[in-house]
Amino acid sequence: MHQAYLLIGSNIQSQQNIQAALRILNGSCLIKRCSKIWKTPAYGSAGPDFLNIAVLIGTPLEKDQIKTQIITSIEMKLKRKRYPNKNAPRTIDVDIIIFDDEVVDQGLWHKFFIAVPVADLLPELKNPDSGKSLHEIAQEMINQGLAVFYSDCL
Repeated sequence: MHQAYLLIGSNIQSQQNIQAALRILNGSCLIKRCSKIWKTPAYGSAGPDFLNIAVLIGTPLEKDQIKTQIITSIEMKLKRKRYPNKNAPRTIDVDIIIFDDEVVDQGLWHKFFIAVPVADLLPELKNPDSGKSLHEIAQEMINQGLAVFYSDCL
């Protein structure tokens, strides 16, 4: 069984779309844990604030199969539209951040919308370059007002 940490975000009907994504995800794999939901400003373009949540899943699927079979399905069902600006507002966005203890998305260490939710699940994970824990990194971002607690896992 593989383990993957996924980040789910939305800034269009955010709460409803995150709830729907979690229901769909729960139908296709085992959700082991989820972070708090964090409200963060849009990143890379103007737009409404995002809600973001990190989830730990267990699945027999490989990383590329998670993308094609789970993530694509969720994004299609929730009518994710892709635009030339990849940071445009969206109904749902699902990304693999860590797969089997390998950091897949290096944004984990410097993007507040990734670091803060994942830190709820892996606070002691160390940045190999700075030696700082993910909790320390996330706390600095929270202190800067880049993420605000929204709610516990839905």
